[in-house]
Amino acid sequence: MPFSPLCQMNGGCMGCCGRNFGSPQQIQEVITKSTAEFTAAHPQKKTEFMQFRDRYHVDNLNRGVCRNLIEEKGCFLCPLHPARHKEDLRIGHCDAAHLCNTAKEFATWHSRKQDTFIDFITTKGMTNIDYSLKMVKGELLKEFIEG
Repeated sequence: MPFSPLCQMNGGCMGCCGRNFGSPQQIQEVITKSTAEFTAAHPQKKTEFMQFRDRYHVDNLNRGVCRNLIEEKGCFLCPLHPARHKEDLRIGHCDAAHLCNTAKEFATWHSRKQDTFIDFITTKGMTNIDYSLKMVKGELLKEFIEG
């Protein structure tokens, strides 16, 4: 499973959880709705998580956002992620191996440059939606490199 520390920064990046995203306000509304659906479903067993996952087709995005993306304690996350389960329940539903180009580039850097980029991101004070959109569009990477 591909992973980057960038995926968990700034309240979680949701850049891999959709495409052709709506406005930040629309994205927040979608995540709030999905979170309410998840709370109402209250899945406990694997089969219940799978039922939540399959309530919409993988291509049925809402304002460009995966309908499984939720928010807990101010952080964006996928309740199907292997960090919550013994297996990756995203497999067979979405591209669980996706990494954005920023994360791929970041992985090629030495640790000092990675730390500098993380510090650069931290100083921006972005919302997790703004962070996600800038990560997926490569805007933070470009600004850092051209710095």
